[in-house]
Amino acid sequence: MVAADPDGPERLLGGVTVVDCGEGVAAGVASRILGDLGASVIKVEPPGGERLRGLGPFPDSGPDAERGGLHLALNAGKESIVADLGTADGRQRLRALLREAEILIESEGPAVAGSRGLDYDSLSRDFPSLVYVSHTPFGRYGPYADWVSSEIVDYAMGGYLSFCGDSAREPLMVHGHQGEFHAGMHLALGGLFALWEARQSGRGQHVEVSTFESMLAAQVWFTTAWEQEGVIRRREGSSLIRCRDGWVHWQPSTAEVLLLIGRPELRDDPRFETMEGWLAAIPEVRGLVERWARDRPAQEIYESAQALGQLMAPVRTASDLAESEQLAVREWWKTVDHPLAGRLAVPGLPLRFSRSPCEPAGAAPLLGAGPSQPRSASRLRVASPAARPASHQPAGDLRVVEVTNAWAGPLVGRHLADMGADVVIVERTRGLATRQSRFVGPTSAWPRFYNRGTSFNQLNRSKRSISLDLDHPQALDAFLRLGRWADVVIENNSPRVFPNLGLGYEALARENERVILCSLSAFGGTGPEANYRALGSNIEASSGLVAQTGYGQGELYGTGSFQADPVAGTLAAAAILAALWERERSGRGQHIDVSLQEAGALSMVEALMGHRLGHGSMTPRGNRSWRIAPQGVYRSAGDDDWLAIGIETDEQWHALCSELGEPGLCERYPNLGARRAAHASIDEVIGSWSRDLDHREGARRLQRAGVPAAPVLANWEICMDPHLAERGYWVEGVHPEVGYERGDGFPWRLSRTPARRLGPAPLFAQHNDEVLAGVAGLGPEAIGELRRSGALVDEPTNVQLFLRRP
Repeated sequence: MVAADPDGPERLLGGVTVVDCGEGVAAGVASRILGDLGASVIKVEPPGGERLRGLGPFPDSGPDAERGGLHLALNAGKESIVADLGTADGRQRLRALLREAEILIESEGPAVAGSRGLDYDSLSRDFPSLVYVSHTPFGRYGPYADWVSSEIVDYAMGGYLSFCGDSAREPLMVHGHQGEFHAGMHLALGGLFALWEARQSGRGQHVEVSTFESMLAAQVWFTTAWEQEGVIRRREGSSLIRCRDGWVHWQPSTAEVLLLIGRPELRDDPRFETMEGWLAAIPEVRGLVERWARDRPAQEIYESAQALGQLMAPVRTASDLAESEQLAVREWWKTVDHPLAGRLAVPGLPLRFSRSPCEPAGAAPLLGAGPSQPRSASRLRVASPAARPASHQPAGDLRVVEVTNAWAGPLVGRHLADMGADVVIVERTRGLATRQSRFVGPTSAWPRFYNRGTSFNQLNRSKRSISLDLDHPQALDAFLRLGRWADVVIENNSPRVFPNLGLGYEALARENERVILCSLSAFGGTGPEANYRALGSNIEASSGLVAQTGYGQGELYGTGSFQADPVAGTLAAAAILAALWERERSGRGQHIDVSLQEAGALSMVEALMGHRLGHGSMTPRGNRSWRIAPQGVYRSAGDDDWLAIGIETDEQWHALCSELGEPGLCERYPNLGARRAAHASIDEVIGSWSRDLDHREGARRLQRAGVPAAPVLANWEICMDPHLAERGYWVEGVHPEVGYERGDGFPWRLSRTPARRLGPAPLFAQHNDEVLAGVAGLGPEAIGELRRSGALVDEPTNVQLFLRRP
């Protein structure tokens, strides 16, 4: 990572104006991302303020529209204008703002927007270059289009709720508006794709994002486990280990953990010679690790494990993150001065740029504290609309080289490939880890099983593949030739790997000053933990997610979602587009440093702001909310079937009581305080009603009454969901060795230049000659010499490594 430019360059999205009319977490996240990346953001709020101001968490002094934690964090850096869009004057004021805006974010829904003349078709006639970004819970059409949602409903429909917790108990949600958080990231990313396309076409378009599809697109093996393997994903219990002063998370990766716990004599157990034997022995090894960890402090375990390359991490609380040396060195917390809340640290994005700032322009605004008149912004310089064919995808002019593994890095490349970028994967000669698991069909039946890994094939559709041994001296020149061709290089290795290979940013920039290098790592490229290792499950522990997830104090659970990976991957894609936008002005690329831990912590913004506002570290509370009641999951008819309900308003409470046939409940518990105090009694009544109902039928009944409710969907149910089918969510195609595939679709729908699957994931090293000749410009003799030297291979070296000692 190179030092930031001391001359203070203009911001990445300088000259871009975003008008945010949306309400709630999703719109707040989207415009906060765009604002931190340098856009000017004007928040248009109704009289009394938008929904985000009322969500809290609040200081001990009580609800305050100016000092709610989510407002203070997610609206940081914006201006606020009050305009009642239900009136002609309010709509006229919005139109005045749009004269100088590139992006509009809205969440009214098609019926309301259309009735006000603020739908895309109406506005695009007057503002043809406007990027119009819409958020809804379930999409603008389909069987669930009119359903009402809440935090737990989002989580239940997205599938995450079904596999977190103890299999003998109800499933667990992760608090903090996770569904809307994911949707907000994709609102920003989809808007940036459309903006990037508009720079040449001169035309805006409609970008639609739903919470439902955003949650599904953030998973890799959840639906494919059913589609490709016929496996129903179940709750697996806790993966945490008690230690003297808390908990640690251990990701069983190699038998070297026996050296860590002082049992080297067990290392040569013949069971550990194969992956199958190792997996069978993990429960026994776990018992040894638990006994060893019991009397040791978490930090000592963490440091000792990392010294041996073991994937362990402590369970950190919001308080721990507030005091983290790693986050302090990386300046992740952003300090702002708020006129009422005072000096306050709010979470930043998990992004550091080598030449450009990435932070909010200031504190969250007081209601109406914006410019009284529309301001002028530098306008978009665009080519003639005829300059690009109508079928051209937004990223169709981008060339990407990807040296990645696992999930976050490949996801960045997939987002770009889905939008048309030419993405070339440079695979290690022994093959990527995602090629060696989750196979379609039995491994032993297929000589080239490494082309059948469902995780690899899901993450790498529409890409090309070559296999270079980057440790080999002769591979360096070939890779640098690719770097000269590329607009973007993506890598997610330990921060020392690329510099040690002679491929750090400075080396790449000497060959191509316009190249953008995006590096993703567990803890970021700087700080005392920069070279520590972790997977997404460890990051859940270290980023604060696990500390607030569980059935109660001392009953913590990891989620199994590896959430930091899709968060980091999506934000990295947005960062790349912002850096490309800046490159249009400066002509120079730069280095982007992305931290998975910071990505995971950002998704915990509600808990972190609760700590900042004096509530301490939020502890596990099952599925109950500190804000609304009742909220929970209730057993339904069937095998491990559940119904999720989250009551946001008194009107919804009355509707629920009526549907339950219990009008007396409304009289006994007429307000939120009474409902919270009697939560257990209310849960019993709801549970008695839901027990014999199909959870889908229960949800339909309650939704017809206006009650936020949803079935807790398992992976097989999502694969068969009628709403997703009607919306054409799934991406289908044929893989040359797997055959027919159906996988998760795209989280954004662009009206003119939609995402497309251009082809299946590549076979191992499928494009060696095509890329090295056509892209790197090497002749047959040079390519042949790479093969003879072992720097270039056409099949994984020593295939048995896939199956041998872990």
